Amino acid sequence: MITGNVGILKFAQVLLMLLAVIAVAVADVLLKKAAAHGNLKDALSSPWLLGAVVLYFLQIGLFTIAFIADWKLSIVGALQTAFYALIVLAAGVLLYNEDLSRIQVVGILLTISGAVLINWR
Repeated sequence: MITGNVGILKFAQVLLMLLAVIAVAVADVLLKKAAAHGNLKDALSSPWLLGAVVLYFLQIGLFTIAFIADWKLSIVGALQTAFYALIVLAAGVLLYNEDLSRIQVVGILLTISGAVLINWR
């Protein structure tokens, strides 16, 4: 029974982490849309900027919950970086038609492997 609860807790932690990283990655995409206006004044008055700010605050709240729950900073930081890289790479390819080289694909596979190994017990 305890093992099942640990598995559920681990899943909930990873889900919370993923939601936080999705929030910041989507916020960054919204910032790119706001910046597409070409000047700072228009970017700062863009509705995309407001969406980005809301998502950044959501991410801060989710990570605050994680640290209140006494998560390890080293694991949170590593997972955040791995998940963020994957989400932003996907957004670049899908939304902005950016290309990935073979070495970048290898990097993605290594990132996924690293995220799995960091959480391995």
